[in-house]
Amino acid sequence: MEKGMFILIGFAVGIVSVVVMSILSKRMRKVLFVIGIAICVAFGIVWIVLIVNIIPKPVNTNGINDVQYSSDGTHLAIARSVGIWLYDTDSDKEPALLTTDATGADNVSFSPNGQILASGCEDGLIRLWDVSTGEHKETFIAEHGRSLRVLFSRDGDTLASWGSYEVNLWDVATSTHKKTTREYEYFVDVSINAGGGTLASIDNRNNFVRLLDVIIGEKKMRDHTIRLLDVLTGKEDKKLRGHTKDVKSVTFSPDGRTLASGSADKTVRLWDVATGKHQKTLKGHRKSIDSIAFSADGRLLATASRDATVRLWDVLTGTHQKTFEGHTADVKGVTFRPDGQTIISWSSDQTIRLWDVETGEFKKTLQYPRMTQFEQIE
Repeated sequence: MEKGMFILIGFAVGIVSVVVMSILSKRMRKVLFVIGIAICVAFGIVWIVLIVNIIPKPVNTNGINDVQYSSDGTHLAIARSVGIWLYDTDSDKEPALLTTDATGADNVSFSPNGQILASGCEDGLIRLWDVSTGEHKETFIAEHGRSLRVLFSRDGDTLASWGSYEVNLWDVATSTHKKTTREYEYFVDVSINAGGGTLASIDNRNNFVRLLDVIIGEKKMRDHTIRLLDVLTGKEDKKLRGHTKDVKSVTFSPDGRTLASGSADKTVRLWDVATGKHQKTLKGHRKSIDSIAFSADGRLLATASRDATVRLWDVLTGTHQKTFEGHTADVKGVTFRPDGQTIISWSSDQTIRLWDVETGEFKKTLQYPRMTQFEQIE
């Protein structure tokens, strides 16, 4: 509809221009001709940006979208564009590939008891899998939009799913829909419990969408603010301000009391969820911080940056503990093993690296999975 309006407006402007040119003097025609050329160039730039943003990008078959451990550490799930690789960490067997119709996964989450794996898939559906058998159990359907993510509540009774349009809550036992929330603009993380939860929302639109907002008169430019909203009511509780550039990642601590945010301003900020007050600022990375993760006990925070490093921080004191160096490109994500002894990081260099939290030493590398399995390098 919006594209059609642009075309009609352009056509109407063209007709009016022809009529006006026919009745003006030769000098004025030249002036208007120059102005017309300038306008055409401007519209050409806008259309180029439009095409770049609309054309589907090729599937990155080598990329990793998410890596998660089960709570007991016995299974490791890796979300990819071709499906989910599910590893039994106590076995040397090849990983199982969980997929339906070759659909990739953006995000995965284990139930607290480790028996169910939920996946937010690239086709916009939520799929539940039996971890022990690898069989597909259920499919949940909702209008989530892009970048679908899923998360189990701490008691395992509720599954939250969210994308660019809405947040949905699902009853896991009955496989029924419980609640839909659309009272936000863009969001990146959700923390839920048995009774409800908190949603952290940021304006994550691209430059072209913001340009269109300006053209049509909408003034919703990013101000690097994080909004906290109640998942059930959709009402805004607090606004967290302090970052000076785009917020790239946020995550809640295991107890839901602290929010950590990583930004293109090369800092991590810690916030008190109950009061909305800023607690600490962690500095040290040389480039944008795109992923952050708390340890299971909430004492440590790992941060992954485009400077190709992972840093470890003490949450209570805000002090830098260690820097893990070895990746040769942007570090895309980071997570802890449930026992807190190992950090896993994955990078654009197409490797997954395991690090010893206590010593800071590199343990091993996992090559990005091919179409069959990982090639492990000791």
